[in-house]
Amino acid sequence: MLITTDGLVVCERTAGENDKFIEILTADYGIIEISVKGAKKLTASSTSSTQLFAYSRFCMQKRGERYYLNSSDPIRIFYDLRLDIEKLSLASYFSELVRFCAVSQQPTKDVMRLFLNCLHFLSNGERDSRLLKSIFELRLMTEIGMMPDIVACKLCISYEKEYMYLDIDSGRMICCDCMNEMETGNLFKMDRQLLHAVRYIALTDFDRLFSFKLEGKTMQKLNRLTEEFTITHLGRQFKTLDFYKSVALKMK
Repeated sequence: MLITTDGLVVCERTAGENDKFIEILTADYGIIEISVKGAKKLTASSTSSTQLFAYSRFCMQKRGERYYLNSSDPIRIFYDLRLDIEKLSLASYFSELVRFCAVSQQPTKDVMRLFLNCLHFLSNGERDSRLLKSIFELRLMTEIGMMPDIVACKLCISYEKEYMYLDIDSGRMICCDCMNEMETGNLFKMDRQLLHAVRYIALTDFDRLFSFKLEGKTMQKLNRLTEEFTITHLGRQFKTLDFYKSVALKMK
């Protein structure tokens, strides 16, 4: 049975001297692993379309539980990512997150759209990489059903006060006036600007998701908040994140 679908290569690994396996993120089938025969030969027609971060149209054959590449044509390669180690390391972190969260044979249309848009802006440099990191983390958590409860204070239902606190562990929010009624937790303090940014990323329509900018301390706080929330609720550390942070530190 032949299957044709558009997919983004999020992982590749060698198999023998000339073959490799790739994992692609698709809108309709989630993550699919494909065997690519002869991929490392210089004459291989699939070289560009099956490389990491290539967005391509794949025609594959399913035999039993495995998929084998029949043909592929590149749609967009995102080649510029390979010219910047910081961008490449951040894109690799996105890939590791998606591979951990996405489920085989489950539709991931919105996750696919998020990933492609982040790679687009990361590649062309039109958005701060720190902002793209926070957008990807928080919106991914939202799309997989793990969005924090950021609509109102969980105790008094206030929509907004001078300060609101997000309990990282529970994902619920409490206002500054109700702090005395709550036991101490892993709380992240948010002023109005930071709260607006968090709500925007999680709740806005996708067409407007990348239509805002942050700078200075608010950008730094957003980066810490979304990272801490993501790591806490996924319950694991990511080596690609550690590498990205080490590279970003050296680039300052």
